[in-house]
Amino acid sequence: MINWQVILFGTIIWIIIESLLYNPIHSWGKFWAKESGMEAKMENQTMTAGDMVFTFGGTIIGGLLLSSATYQVIYWFSKNDNDAWMITSLQGALLLWLGVYGVSSFVMSVYSGQSKKLVGLHLINGFLGLLAIGLVIGFLG
Repeated sequence: MINWQVILFGTIIWIIIESLLYNPIHSWGKFWAKESGMEAKMENQTMTAGDMVFTFGGTIIGGLLLSSATYQVIYWFSKNDNDAWMITSLQGALLLWLGVYGVSSFVMSVYSGQSKKLVGLHLINGFLGLLAIGLVIGFLG
């Protein structure tokens, strides 16, 4: 069974969390902008409308896919788990981060030559985003 309302809220919270974490209005976001090279792009305003559509559209689609997959995995886990829905939601989100999101982020970041600091930042941001999706699913699912 798919609960589209929960998936939509999970997508929205993913977009909000990721937008806040990667926003250069605070030191965490400024660090990301500097380490990733986005600072220069934003300074010179070389980010085209197509770049923005690709970046933000990708964030929305990624959030929708991640929220949908997380919900489905948690739904399946709940069928075989005697824990409360919230505990199952948090466990599912953590397992998805550990086994899928974290691993793929790490491998892609390392092989694309990103600094260790930037790799760590992506891992932490992904963890916080998936934790937020897990909480939304736990509360609303």
